[in-house]
Amino acid sequence: MHHIEIIPLELPIIKRGDDIADLIIDSIRKTTIHISDGDIIVIAHTIISRAEGLEFYLPSLNPSPFAEMIARRTGKDPSLVELILSEASKILKVKNNIIITKTKHGWICANSAVDQSNTQPNCAVTLPVDSSKSATLIGKKLFEAFQKNLSLLIADTHGRALRRGAINVAIGSYNFSVIDDAKGREDIFGFKLKSTVVALADEVCSAAELVMGQAGEMIPVAIIRGFKQRSIVSDIEELQFEDGRRLFQ
Repeated sequence: MHHIEIIPLELPIIKRGDDIADLIIDSIRKTTIHISDGDIIVIAHTIISRAEGLEFYLPSLNPSPFAEMIARRTGKDPSLVELILSEASKILKVKNNIIITKTKHGWICANSAVDQSNTQPNCAVTLPVDSSKSATLIGKKLFEAFQKNLSLLIADTHGRALRRGAINVAIGSYNFSVIDDAKGREDIFGFKLKSTVVALADEVCSAAELVMGQAGEMIPVAIIRGFKQRSIVSDIEELQFEDGRRLFQ
């Protein structure tokens, strides 16, 4: 038996050009926290997007006629719709004032994951261009600073098709087994599992959200300690279904 800790980490308000890795290192060194082998650092994508210059001032955007039409159907700001459409590779549905899209990154979510929470007034942020690349750059810098074998996940808040409420999910990873394929393992009665695949990265990100929060907590980073990875390191793309295998379109 082992226990898992979730350790919150405060950061200052992030600005364009900030080095997220340096800010995390400084924050850790100002506390009594010590990084250990096996620690998992979970980071809210919003601060990475802001640091990478992906916070957009909505009044500066020029909505297309198509964006204007969708805005009328949904009651959304046309400039916000324009940003949502610019992040989408495909529109799947417009219903209940929500635009369900497949993003340029391959995620299916509401409003292309464009977010107005924890942004400056009249602004919105988009997802990082390549969240796993961002995670890798930060993860390697943290390894150099602490010389510990750690993993890093970038999280975003997504809704779910058949349940109310949003949860944190992983959209980028570094040195982590995002999927745990349990096929072939035996349960407590000796039955061999045939199809159980667990989204470990999503589970860890959801656990981190318990301390990170969604509003003004100023805790965009959490450290998960004591979690034992059970599979080999895999890519974040392992979490995505191919279009033909999706049960709900």
